[in-house]
Amino acid sequence: MRLLGVVVGIVLLLGLVGCDWGAPAAPTPAVQATVGPTATSAQVVDAVDVPSPTPGPGEPSGGVGDGSEDVPPTFAVPQQTPVSFAVGHPRLWLTADDVTRLRSWATGSNQLWSEGLARLAAGAKAAMDDGRVPAQDGGTDGYEEYPVEMYSELFAFMSLVSPDAAERDDYAKRARTLLMYALNEAAKGPEAGQAFRDPEFYAGDSDRARWHGEGWALTVDWIYPSLTAEDKATIRKVFLRWSKEIVERGYHHPEPVGMVNDPFLTSNIQQVRWAANNYFSANMRNLGLMAMALDPADDPEGELGRYLGNATGASLYIADELYRTDARGGLAPEGFEYTPQAVGYVAQLLLALHTAGQDDPGLWGPQVQLSGNPFWKEILPVYFHTLSPATVANPDLGQVYQPGWYGDGQRFWAPDFIEVFGPLGIFSKLLGDQAQADAMRWVETNTPPGLQAGLLERVGGAENFRDSILYFMLMEPKPLPPDPHVGQPLTYYAPGLGHIYARTGWGADATWFGYTLGWNTVDHQHADGNNFHFYRNGEWLTKETTGYDTSTSNYHNTLALENDPPEHNDPSDYRHDEWLQGSQWILDPTADGKIVAHSFGDKYVYALGDATGLYNSSYEGANDITQATRSIVWLEPDYVVVYDRAASKTENMFKRFWLQLPGPPSISGNRATVSTEKGQQLFLTSLAPEQATLSSAEIEAPQNGEIADEEPMKYNLKIEAAGNPRETRFLTVLQGADAGASASSVEAIQSSSGTAFSGVAVGKQVVMFPVVMGSSFAGLEFSAPGDSSRVLITGLAKGSSYDVEVRKEGGKVHVKVAAGSKSQVDEGGVLVVDVP
Repeated sequence: MRLLGVVVGIVLLLGLVGCDWGAPAAPTPAVQATVGPTATSAQVVDAVDVPSPTPGPGEPSGGVGDGSEDVPPTFAVPQQTPVSFAVGHPRLWLTADDVTRLRSWATGSNQLWSEGLARLAAGAKAAMDDGRVPAQDGGTDGYEEYPVEMYSELFAFMSLVSPDAAERDDYAKRARTLLMYALNEAAKGPEAGQAFRDPEFYAGDSDRARWHGEGWALTVDWIYPSLTAEDKATIRKVFLRWSKEIVERGYHHPEPVGMVNDPFLTSNIQQVRWAANNYFSANMRNLGLMAMALDPADDPEGELGRYLGNATGASLYIADELYRTDARGGLAPEGFEYTPQAVGYVAQLLLALHTAGQDDPGLWGPQVQLSGNPFWKEILPVYFHTLSPATVANPDLGQVYQPGWYGDGQRFWAPDFIEVFGPLGIFSKLLGDQAQADAMRWVETNTPPGLQAGLLERVGGAENFRDSILYFMLMEPKPLPPDPHVGQPLTYYAPGLGHIYARTGWGADATWFGYTLGWNTVDHQHADGNNFHFYRNGEWLTKETTGYDTSTSNYHNTLALENDPPEHNDPSDYRHDEWLQGSQWILDPTADGKIVAHSFGDKYVYALGDATGLYNSSYEGANDITQATRSIVWLEPDYVVVYDRAASKTENMFKRFWLQLPGPPSISGNRATVSTEKGQQLFLTSLAPEQATLSSAEIEAPQNGEIADEEPMKYNLKIEAAGNPRETRFLTVLQGADAGASASSVEAIQSSSGTAFSGVAVGKQVVMFPVVMGSSFAGLEFSAPGDSSRVLITGLAKGSSYDVEVRKEGGKVHVKVAAGSKSQVDEGGVLVVDVP
């Protein structure tokens, strides 16, 4: 049988991981929650057979956490005791005390009010007065220029914070009119194609529900005294249907339906990863807000309120696991295009749980407390690291940052993160963490498009009114704090997605390096394993080509390796194109990519990554690649050395190295040179494979994709191994230089005895890589140019130590390394040898 509205009551974990967000606040007295006792065997009212999850299209099978082992045959359902809310509004995102404080900010001296929110509200009133709202809302589940719930949410908020009592009353009436206009239609029942009644209006993958879905519940909460008993009955009827649809048909909704706070929900790794999706998190937010909107007297038997158990015990339970594991480090899997939404919706629900007094882990589980998950403390530091050192002028927006992008992207500039940092900053303030709240204020003033100069326009001219509300709630009218970059480390590692960032400083003239290798099994991710970027003096020297559905590996700085044809190989199928390009597989690779080792050393950054599993797809029957590993070293500030190992089972499979460039390169032999708009230079030298061919072409969008607006990469460079060998190595050196500067000498180096190593001497430094990844070490000898001053030997076992002999003879530096105890490798397995 279907099980809906199951109350959480089976959580035994009451303690939380310590965190400097401050101690959890007690539930707001006006909205104390009461639930029934934890279910015991005597309280079980039903049991449901639980099928073993089986992978579907796009879901890898096997591996840890796939749900294929130790599946419980049944699960117990706790007694369905109603959730009880004491009467008191508002309680979602703000309380009565907050209203008093926010109303004091609504003064003419506060430009965020007078030229921001008040200006926005005046325009919204005009739209309603001249009949555009609600008449021009078609009630569809897609884009509408005048969505009634967005307007009603703004009017409802203004009914709380406007300083004039008559205006507050007028705003409340406007909000009620729009709210009930739509809900009275929805209450007639589902009917395809009818305004506000289509079965897809609020569930599944409704764009409207994710863009504006919070507006229904927030309006109800914020104008509660203005609603009649009949209104509340109608609201409840609609909210119950929408909640049922979300639980049963929401995009990648938790399954089995009705199970809450059970580890089985997170036993399938794909179920966890799909919690990153923006539709998933929007459904979770909307479900939770609706469950908390009505008072007990208006929700007979607590039927609507019980859906809070589904929102927190199923959806949030899974999302919390994702943010602790495969998104650890503060980066969301769907990338910059969707992070403000996907992560923002979760933060908005967590804020509402807190203000409604429902963030009690004893009732709902530890996932309801934002302070218990380190992800929420990591998101701001990693945000700093993903922003370009300098800004550029945008013809429509003013100055914008260009981030270290990943995933789908329609516009190449850093989006506004107010949907994330707004609720997080408000939350910080409520918890007494003023420093964190101030940091969010600084960020939202100085980093979105337009920077500080565009702040008032972002509030007063917002396309989504929710953003303006969050801005007003966050931006306490007082001087900004100092720049929070000060004191931040210059390096960052996000283990969940496998991203590394490093820079020479926080100034606009900094050089910046980034590298990524992780998993790739949900929407909007790209085949970008082993991609890297290199930025210098305010310009990109190389990065991925950002775009929407520019997902294949040839649009990224990585390898393309030919594989077997996929089972889905129709020319119109995206997998056909992946195969033609020798791309890593999106959605269904055989295994995740993995950063095997990394280290942040003195003037260098090193990473070793294994992307082999990304190039194979058991699901598609394409499993010819036996090795795809990359060792990469950034020698601060101007050199990047890349060593790739590529191998397939079959001969005559192409193997290519791709690099994206800001301009057309000049190619001469194994050297390519490109100049930037400002005259900087990028020199590339290909040292392996021998007889490789270098070629370049202008970047073109894929057949069903598009290049992002303002994307600076215009050309690509392809290095192809001659003869399509079964196995090869690519050794590539990049150098950034000022206009007019000459390229440094570059010399390939091979070991003369012991374990096979290959490397390069560049800029008086030497970098050596093991030819075979993971090979046992049997000593090493090699010779380098006589002016070499430092040697980096990579790929050694972490924790190992060696004896090193260095001598100069015959105009060369001779290095001999043997097992010993005198010299210790760093945390990534790099041995640094200074040449005397």
